[in-house]
Amino acid sequence: MRIYNVELLVSGPVTIRRQINFNTDKELDFGNVFQSDISIKKHQQGFVISSTVFTADQDRAYKVALLFIGKMLDILSLKTKSTLNVSLNEYRQISDRNIVRAVIDETEFRFCFDLARQLNLNENKLLRAFSWYRKGLYTEDPFDKFLAFWNSISVVADGYCNDNERTRQGIINKIWDCFVTLWGECANWEYINGNDRWVNDNNEIRNKIAHGGVTVDIQYVENVISQLETVQNVAYKFLTQWADRLGRRIE
Repeated sequence: MRIYNVELLVSGPVTIRRQINFNTDKELDFGNVFQSDISIKKHQQGFVISSTVFTADQDRAYKVALLFIGKMLDILSLKTKSTLNVSLNEYRQISDRNIVRAVIDETEFRFCFDLARQLNLNENKLLRAFSWYRKGLYTEDPFDKFLAFWNSISVVADGYCNDNERTRQGIINKIWDCFVTLWGECANWEYINGNDRWVNDNNEIRNKIAHGGVTVDIQYVENVISQLETVQNVAYKFLTQWADRLGRRIE
């Protein structure tokens, strides 16, 4: 076992003013705490972040760092509403099209690392939902994007709904239960415009995509694309407000 330093490129519409250095606790498993040194440098595509990990070999060091940094980015992506992708620096070659960037400071990075650690240990399903949401932001395939946003809603609903006879009948009722808990009756749900078939219809789209029951033609792809903005908006509001409900405020 030894300490490795792993450098990753985070690309997206974010930047920093100056180099940031600090250390933070890495605790991917309960009780297994390691002080990780964090260094963040400005990059034309976003920022380069390096972290120290204590592990057996180089391959595992990269995987641990990717997991550790990725969990922080799940929080930062939701907090800044930014598409954030992470990769090994030398393998990421994309054109820089971001002319408006969110400026991230040390306090915000520390907050995201700390919250990711807390959620990983105590509210893992919520953190997993954040991960799905970030994937929905950076993937370009409309079907993958739809699945990711819908999965982010479903993971929270499955993990936190009220346990009763109705919710035991399946995910649609679990989502309904959580939406009602937050927002009351369907007529009050923002973005959905009182459509009481919205959950059912979008879950059906999810099932068709996930299980291959889709005839892929231009019309169907356009139909899925037309749903994406609403699904993303609902997912963002749902995740951030459920985090508030759990005392884990994001915004």
